[in-house]
This record gives sequence, structure tokens and C-alpha cells, in this order.
Amino acid sequence: MESAGSPGPTIFLHIGTPKSGTTYLQSRMVANHEQAKEQGLLWPGPAWKAHVEAVGELRELERGRQLEPDGPWLRLAREAREWPGPRVLISMEWLVACRPHQISAAIESLAPGRVEVICTARDLLRTFVTQWQEMTKNRRPWGWSQFVEEMLANRPGPVCRAFWWQQDVPVILRKWGKLVSSERVHLVTVPPERSDPELLWQRFCSVLDLDGTSFLSPRHTNDSLGVVSAGLMQRVNVRAIDQGVADADYKQVFQGTLAINILAGKRGAEQAIAVSEEVDTWIRARAERMVKKLRRLDINVVGRVEDLLPGSALEGREPDDVDDAELLDACVDALVSLGLSQLQALQRARAKNQQLRQQIAALRERNVALSRQPDARGVRTRIRGAMSHGRAGVGRLIHRRGDAP
Repeated sequence: MESAGSPGPTIFLHIGTPKSGTTYLQSRMVANHEQAKEQGLLWPGPAWKAHVEAVGELRELERGRQLEPDGPWLRLAREAREWPGPRVLISMEWLVACRPHQISAAIESLAPGRVEVICTARDLLRTFVTQWQEMTKNRRPWGWSQFVEEMLANRPGPVCRAFWWQQDVPVILRKWGKLVSSERVHLVTVPPERSDPELLWQRFCSVLDLDGTSFLSPRHTNDSLGVVSAGLMQRVNVRAIDQGVADADYKQVFQGTLAINILAGKRGAEQAIAVSEEVDTWIRARAERMVKKLRRLDINVVGRVEDLLPGSALEGREPDDVDDAELLDACVDALVSLGLSQLQALQRARAKNQQLRQQIAALRERNVALSRQPDARGVRTRIRGAMSHGRAGVGRLIHRRGDAP
């Protein structure tokens, strides 16, 4: 699959996992892509949307089919292959869920570049709760009880499949490792809670051979929801699905405006999501098994594999402990905030409309002024006469006007 001594650049595929600092890393690369380029690292796009669209197409590729020649993935791959510098970075956490034929198509499209894989991962306890709240921001209708029961029973249902397809790190690395040699697979562990926030960035940059110490921190981060807001979004999802809200409309209104712009900002006033003692025990046992499997893999670990073992117990409460009165208060607050955001959008639209009206009025006044100039009527008469004689008449008129002093 790979060609030794290939003349192309080294192309790093940062495949996830979700909720392992990916948004922070991606946003920081977007904000500093010019500085990265000066060090020989290309962040193609450079808007991250190009990575999202490319991986979205790749994930939809069916077995036996070909990627569109002018589609988003092959456009991104072409930009990566043609980079004259030594390194390229493509980052999108949906890559963790790629099937073998999709991984093969991605690697083949990047030849003769040398593909290396970066997988970021965090401890299973924090991942467990953040992954569920992330599902509530992405149109998933599964309540907390369904999530916990299916996970602990390890039943092959939609919840369990969705979680482990993105978070079973040993399985993910073995899947990619079948097509990328082990020395080119890097596991970057997210440092324990309360560690220096720069440490993850430093670990990530060390794989890329990048000095990112002077890179600006990003404005955008993927903030988690508090326990009440997450419960509210889960109920919103159930109603949105029942009423047939289209995915694109959901992303714009419910995910973008309600979850990200409104509810995420209320996290400081809410408790975080925690788990019961039973769930905590189960997660720690499962994390131990995962770490043992990772130790047996011949890959490059940046950080400590022990970082993936849970630390202290989570502080907060379980979503099922939230009562209806709290949900009602959160709903009223969100409704008012949503109304205010729509009012602001309406005010911006009215201001833009007024500006356009003023521009139209100014153009009309100019047109009237031009029509009152002494020669305006004669010019119009000559143009109409020339046009009645076809192209030759117009040509003679232009020639006479060109000779005029």
C-alpha cells in the first residue's frame, strides 16, 4: 500500500478520536496555518470546512465505488500531494470510523505521499460523559438511562455501536495499522484533568515536527453542555425527529444556535455530568482492559498510555437526576435567548435593507441627473438609430465617438 522512499510529502492524518481535544487542535491550526506553512507544514483548505467535506465524502464511499475526481476528498488529496514542502496535516475525527475500503481509498489517493496516522485519545471516564452530551448536540435521541444500560450490558444496539465505533482505541489503531506500518502510527494521549492546557498541543506538535510555542490560541472551542442543558437537548432531539426536521435545518437552528451559541454558554451556571458508583467501577475496569491492549501494540505513544486510565471521580450529577422544574427553567431561558438572537438577526437584516434602499435611491438620482444633461437625448437618438442598422451601424457610431475630441 505504501511505497518506500516516496518522493512526496509526509501526510499526517489526524483521525480523532472525538472529544479528545480535536476542536482545539484544529482551530489552533486554522488560526496559525500561515506560520505552520513557514515551517514546511501545509494545512490544506485552509478552512477546516474543506477537511469536513472531504472526510464526509470519504465516509459515504461504498465498497467497489470510486471517489468523484472533482469531489472534496480528491481535491484535498491533490492539494496535499502537490505541496512542495515536507509535511501536510489533514484532521477530522470522523476518520476514526472509516471502514477498511475507505481507509484504503484515502491512502491510495495520497500516494506517493508517505501517510502517517495520529490518534488523540483521552481517559474513558471523561470520554463516557462528554461523548453522550456530544450526541445530544448531534440529533441523537438517546436518553441517559438508555445510554448507560446499553453500554454496561454491551448490547449491540445503536448506542453501543455509535460509541465504540469512535472510542475503542485499540480496535481503531489495529484497523488503521493494517494499511499503515506501525512506526507511522502515533497515539497522542490527552493529559490528565488539571494538567497544563498547553501540554496536549506540545505533544501534538512534536509528532508534526512543528514548533508551535508562538502559535496563537484559538477563539473557537467545542464547549460541553452542563447536565441540565444536555438533558434539554436530548428532549429537543426526540421532538425534532418526530416532526421530521431536516438535518441541515437541525444543524443551523438547534445545533448551531441553540446548543452551541446559547446552551453551551450557560455551562458555568450548571453542574457537570457525573456517573453513579456502579458506572464508575465499570468504566475503570473497561479502561484497564483497553490500556492493556494498547501496551501490546507496536506503535509510537506520545505522552503516557496511563493517561487513558481515569483519575478522580467526576463531580456533578447524572442527567436523570434533573427534575422537570429545572428543565422548564432552562427551556424558558433558552427560548428568551433564542428570541433575542432572532431579533438581532432581524435588526441586522433591516439595517442592510435600509442601506440597499439608500443605494438604490442614489442610483436613481444619478440616472435622473444624467438624463437631464444637454446631450443625453441626442445620444439616445443616435444609439437607437445605429442599432436599427445592425452591427455595422453601431460600429460606425463607436468609430465617430472615438474620433470625437
